[in-house]
Amino acid sequence: MNLKGKRLGILVGGGPAPGINGVISAATIEAIENGLEVIGILDGYKWLEKGDSTHVRPLTIEDVSRIHFEGGSILRTSRANPTKTEERLRNAVNALNELKLDYLITIGGDDTAYAASTLARHPDLKVKIAHVPKTIDNDLPLPGNIPTFGYQTARHLGAQLVKNLMEDSRTTNRWYVVVSMGRKAGHLALGIGKAAGATLTIIAEEFGKKDITIREVCDVLEGAILKRRVKGRQDGLCV
Repeated sequence: MNLKGKRLGILVGGGPAPGINGVISAATIEAIENGLEVIGILDGYKWLEKGDSTHVRPLTIEDVSRIHFEGGSILRTSRANPTKTEERLRNAVNALNELKLDYLITIGGDDTAYAASTLARHPDLKVKIAHVPKTIDNDLPLPGNIPTFGYQTARHLGAQLVKNLMEDSRTTNRWYVVVSMGRKAGHLALGIGKAAGATLTIIAEEFGKKDITIREVCDVLEGAILKRRVKGRQDGLCV
């Protein structure tokens, strides 16, 4: 396939996660070496959903060759979602058409993926879109044993934090409660709890599909505290 003269856009949506710059770098270098022009779209869908196509920057190999050593995202990110209203979606379609893209790579979690899928199906947008799953929640439907990038680093750093707090807990005879990201997916909480050997890990999946009340969480936690005290321990940590 002759890609010379084609144009690729890259954008990042959702929350920060380790590894974003590595994806931007690899995609940019591969694209340029195959003859494409690459532009970075700043702040995710934030400006596109307003119909603004000016918040972009050209990307060269010199721009990205060392950024995989840096945290964050050189294109920044936002949680803007153009699928929230028909007007935002139309604005995003118009802005992407103004950029005259042939291809678009989106990097993000479930909201960014859904927005990319919706845009890809829009009849007025003639851009081929590929999505790179990125979320520390690890809640995108990938094949088994393939975590989303960002998850493993978040789990590792979270486990270190919990291990340190467990020492404080043991030293002061107190309980600590650590709240992780994840919403209705307990992958990160469970991964941190298992890696650190937390006293108790509570995940949303244990409660089924119903809404979870703080009272129910407290009941589980109180039960663990009482069982711990029967064994002569006043300390503990719940993730």
